[in-house]
Amino acid sequence: MELGTTISRLRVERNMSQGDLAEALDVSRQSVSKWETNASVPELDKLVKLGRLFGVSLDELVTGEAPPVSEPPPSASPARRDPGHRTAGIILLCMAFLVWLLPAVLGGPLEGLFLAAPFLVCAAVCFVCRRRTGLFCGWAVYLFVELYLRWATGITWRLVLTTPHFTPSMNYARLAIAWIQLLVLLLMFFLTIRSFRDIRINLKKRKNVFLLAGGWAVLALLYLLKDRGYTLIYQNPAFNTGLGVRLLLRAGDVLLLALFAALLTAAACALRGLRRRPE
Repeated sequence: MELGTTISRLRVERNMSQGDLAEALDVSRQSVSKWETNASVPELDKLVKLGRLFGVSLDELVTGEAPPVSEPPPSASPARRDPGHRTAGIILLCMAFLVWLLPAVLGGPLEGLFLAAPFLVCAAVCFVCRRRTGLFCGWAVYLFVELYLRWATGITWRLVLTTPHFTPSMNYARLAIAWIQLLVLLLMFFLTIRSFRDIRINLKKRKNVFLLAGGWAVLALLYLLKDRGYTLIYQNPAFNTGLGVRLLLRAGDVLLLALFAALLTAAACALRGLRRRPE
């Protein structure tokens, strides 16, 4: 069986159009059509991607014949597929329990749960995510540290904007912490965009355009509502701005920051999708 016939058969079996296959491989639809009519042959890297996409070996893809089925070796059992993530998740759960235990013994179980939350979130990431586990855990730790600092000290990375007008009486340690926050945040943005560098969002589909534009619109609206809400709260002397209320307000700020990071990554993927695809 010819290669083009095999590609066409596997594509149809998976209910994919030529356009869907072209988008998945980051090529033009004309290139897929030429492959299926044997007018051209895919490059080696495209053959590898085709094999992964269709779940077949290169030998089966080229010859059109399935390889003989053999029994998997005992060491390849599913139970031992990925013990590293599971072990890390268990260790993080144990650390979360230890972090929660001391405040709980001293009479503050909720405070202990608050401090143990980053370990619990990272443990959940280890159990659920098979890819980019370290990246998601890094974001979880950063966002919780950001929340702690905003809640306990009022320090945010925006404090760096006052650098030209900062005075010794304003405490340079606070400014230094704000700069560290900003540099770590920029590093997280860079690592996130780099981690998703192979993903492209096709803006020729209206659905993707609407989703991306809608996401930015929702983010802008939430920021406006947040600022308006802050103004109403702090101008109302009858409103009780206790620790719990301030914590919720700061948590809202951090969630908006997480949404901004997700939209920024999606925008970067969309810009890469605008690049001209090779014929």
